[in-house]
Amino acid sequence: MRKEAFEYKDGGTVCEGYIAHEPGQKRPCVLVSHAWAGTFDQERATAEELAQLGYVGFAIDNYGKGVRGDPQGDNSALMGPWLNDRAKLKARLMAAVAAAKAHPSVDANRIAMIGYCFGGLCALDVARSGTNEVRGVV
Repeated sequence: MRKEAFEYKDGGTVCEGYIAHEPGQKRPCVLVSHAWAGTFDQERATAEELAQLGYVGFAIDNYGKGVRGDPQGDNSALMGPWLNDRAKLKARLMAAVAAAKAHPSVDANRIAMIGYCFGGLCALDVARSGTNEVRGVV
């Protein structure tokens, strides 16, 4: 299994995701959107589990490279601005979708998204956006 940090941009903001996949043919991709603290071991492990099941697992970065909260603490200050500007959040999420589509291991027509807590809200926002670039969300 190939595991790698994967940088992409939303406008001028660099985001650092994590991709896990088996080398070879293009595969469906599942974006994993993090809870309010940011991307940590749980999201990376989920990406790896998805890769073991035959997908490309892509733990996305909703906050930007190096911006992380405390997994055991209150992260309202990190999440709040995104909840208050859903258009900005949608742009960040769609930047992750575009990055996934551009990755050489991803079948760009077979992308889905899952999320934990705040990440679940993100997945639902993508579903409500009407995009046809993401085929399913959980």
